[in-house]
Amino acid sequence: MTDSINLHDVLLNPFSIIIFVSAVVGVLVALYLRKYIISLPSGTERMILVHRAIREGSEAYLKRQYRTVLMISIVIALIVYLAIDLKIYTGIPYISFSFLLGAIFSLLAGWLSMDVATLANVKVAQAARGSQAKPLKIAFYGGLVLGLMVVSMSLLGIAILFFGYWAAFGKLDKVPELIMGFGFGASLAALFAQLGGGIYTKGADVGADLVGKVEVGIPEDDPRNPATIADNVGDNVGDCAGRGADLFESISAENIGSMIIGASLFLLTKQVYFILFPIVARAFGLLATLGGALFVRPKEPKSKDELINPLVSLRNGLIASVLIISVMFYFIMIYMFGSAGIYLYIASLAGLLAALAIEVITEYYTGEHIPVKRIAKAAETGPATDIHMGLSVGMESTGLPVVIVAMALIFAYILGQKFAEVYPLKVQEGIAFFDPKFLGGIYGTVAATIGMLSLTGIILAMDGYGPIADNAGGIIEMSGIEEEVGKTADVLDAAGNTTKALAKGFAMGSAAMAALLLFQAYLEVIVKALHEFTGQIVQYGQNIVLNLAEPAIIIGLMLGAILPFVFSAFAIRAVGSAAGEIINEVRRQFREKPGILEWKEKPDYAKVVDITTKAAQKSMVIPSLLSLAAPIAVGIALGYTAVGGFLLGVTVSGIALAFFMNTGGAAMDNAKKYLERLGMKGTDTHKAAVVGDTVGDPLKDTAGPSIHIVLKLVNNVAIVFGALFVLLWL
Repeated sequence: MTDSINLHDVLLNPFSIIIFVSAVVGVLVALYLRKYIISLPSGTERMILVHRAIREGSEAYLKRQYRTVLMISIVIALIVYLAIDLKIYTGIPYISFSFLLGAIFSLLAGWLSMDVATLANVKVAQAARGSQAKPLKIAFYGGLVLGLMVVSMSLLGIAILFFGYWAAFGKLDKVPELIMGFGFGASLAALFAQLGGGIYTKGADVGADLVGKVEVGIPEDDPRNPATIADNVGDNVGDCAGRGADLFESISAENIGSMIIGASLFLLTKQVYFILFPIVARAFGLLATLGGALFVRPKEPKSKDELINPLVSLRNGLIASVLIISVMFYFIMIYMFGSAGIYLYIASLAGLLAALAIEVITEYYTGEHIPVKRIAKAAETGPATDIHMGLSVGMESTGLPVVIVAMALIFAYILGQKFAEVYPLKVQEGIAFFDPKFLGGIYGTVAATIGMLSLTGIILAMDGYGPIADNAGGIIEMSGIEEEVGKTADVLDAAGNTTKALAKGFAMGSAAMAALLLFQAYLEVIVKALHEFTGQIVQYGQNIVLNLAEPAIIIGLMLGAILPFVFSAFAIRAVGSAAGEIINEVRRQFREKPGILEWKEKPDYAKVVDITTKAAQKSMVIPSLLSLAAPIAVGIALGYTAVGGFLLGVTVSGIALAFFMNTGGAAMDNAKKYLERLGMKGTDTHKAAVVGDTVGDPLKDTAGPSIHIVLKLVNNVAIVFGALFVLLWL
């Protein structure tokens, strides 16, 4: 496949067939699991009523949010068409169409995630009435539907665009740039979904906790609390719909960025596998997810007093997936790149090991280990010391993950250079290119990043377990079946927050790994645009370089570094504002309807759901559009090199800030849950930990998980608009 590149031949290549077959199989298995979940019993009439309220509230919120996002997306697609397609691609809507498709697919991924979560929650609650293992398996199956659908849809969308645009445009090395609009659209929609859902879920959660637990002294999901339904709706629109759109965006944008880098190597070798490898790896990662899922088999305890650890069986699935993909990658690399492929294979293993290391580190900081116990101990002296210790743990937790990512990247880069020395990469006259050895090193980091992202399906399945289990716990409490369920409720709760923290750690780790990849893709777009528009033979290190002595670069760095902080300020302020409105409403209902606490009057759940929905919708637009507009403004005002500085600034500050907020917030939450498992509910120590938890909530579930989307969104925008920046500054 190195001499002449024919579309028909590539389509009939076994790897291309596997891409489409694996995506279809993933969708079919997901649909089968969804049907199986629906067929399970739903429990008592009261359980079904609570379940319907949560599902209807989730659907109502997403419908309102999606109308807003689609309207904004259509306007942006028109701007992209006028600014890029009309100016550069003679009016053919390559970028604008792929942008709209990416946004729609991302929103669809979020909707499907919410759909299965709100179907599975009541089934899990019902299964918990007679088993410890069965509800865990159902919750995992719900998460697996999420993982399979997200990865399959991303794979199908990119593959269809790639082969379709290749047929229409003809110039193969340019096709990945044309489909980058798909990643751009997915990023923008994911940011709206994650940020809006995060504001909703944490506004409701904080409001419910501060009035219910601290002021009134009732349990978390007590049906007397008017904010309980909104809180459980938040689990679905934030932790399910938001995370589904989030990781859809991650794998899509990073796949396409990898294909852009592969296109430069294609120019040097005429080897199409450099472009195809990222989506082929995604296809095999999907198959590995299916294989790993077979090893998630929680077993019933031998006695009623024994509690099983949900993380054990979930870890078995993760380890199995890692082993399966490790074997698959070896044969893929050797088949595609010959004996030289061993270097890329080892680089991909570095990415897999980095993912596992970040998972272990995250579990240490958020599980029942020294950091969480330290926060719980600090709560004995009040909320302030609890918060101090939680912030300290969050700051400390940034160190090891960043070091792990840096080590994996430099190791992969060196291996990529070794690959370039062995594989026949030759300088081609008359084209724009990067130094072959340098480009080989960058492709080594591509292999490492793709290796890490090959675990997306199984990680999403583990992540989906958390909000489904949380919702099941809420249904159990609001339906009054706690005594019947017994200790199984503690089993459901035990791993939920940790699995969500692990998924956030994985998402942030993959974003950190992809930072160099996406930045390099931007530089390659700039180099090729300079060559195309000026006819120059542009080589990296001669005509384009980020010179830190240049004021525009320094300004770009500074502007990029502050963006994650300004964005986080908007996000946290929105949670505080929404929580304040909910607190006032819950207090009003308790004050005006004293019979609520005496079980004589019914709370107005719908009122709180409506307040939370409006607050989230209103607050998500400005920070999202700020993240979109910032790189465009820098590119227009300061030029394409300043955008390079801007991207570096966002990456460095964003990675550290996201790890700090995600892990620190989860640790404060789990310190509260640790005290609850010790039987300290209602004590002053527990109340102090609840206050600490409410401080950590918007960090771990609103601002933190949104930052890594911001990081990739600005890179995607820069890649899409890069050629325009060059035109403006020639």
